Amino acid sequence: MLPNDTLFAEQWYLNSVQPAAIRADRAWDITTGSAEVIVAVVDTGIRYEHPDLADKLLNGYDFISDAANAADGNSRDDDASDPGDYISKSDLNNTDLSNLCGDLSLQNSSWHGTRVAGIIGAATNNSLGIAGTSWGSKILPIRVMGKCGGFDSDIIAGMRWAAGINIPGIPNNLHPARIINLSL
Repeated sequence: MLPNDTLFAEQWYLNSVQPAAIRADRAWDITTGSAEVIVAVVDTGIRYEHPDLADKLLNGYDFISDAANAADGNSRDDDASDPGDYISKSDLNNTDLSNLCGDLSLQNSSWHGTRVAGIIGAATNNSLGIAGTSWGSKILPIRVMGKCGGFDSDIIAGMRWAAGINIPGIPNNLHPARIINLSL
């Protein structure tokens, strides 16, 4: 089973051609995944407007406890959107951020959480973008990493919440994950 996604040919890691690949092309002959499988992506958050992810995303949570690191104007909240982990010229003069991060240098955003979510579960066989490993799964975005990385306490809280464990002061997760991805 080979998908018709426009960038699939560049996804060598899904094919049987390279020794280091996962051979998803062969696995898809057996199954393309199930909507019952929820995969939590514990990372930088997500770009909800991404066309290959829009119909795959559940409501996640932002566990970043430091507002300067979060770069979204607040700390923990119910919006797992990724505003970017870039370091801008104005960030270089932000004392709160430099106190938290130490030495800062200009950098572009990685959009890492969105990239990982796409590899896991992008809409597939839709003649658009990349192919996701699991065509049917749902993605639960958990934001734990910001401009200066993340705190272990936020990462652990995000992992626990993803699994359906109650976190005091945070609404319960209505969609506990069967799989938790941590490619921090």
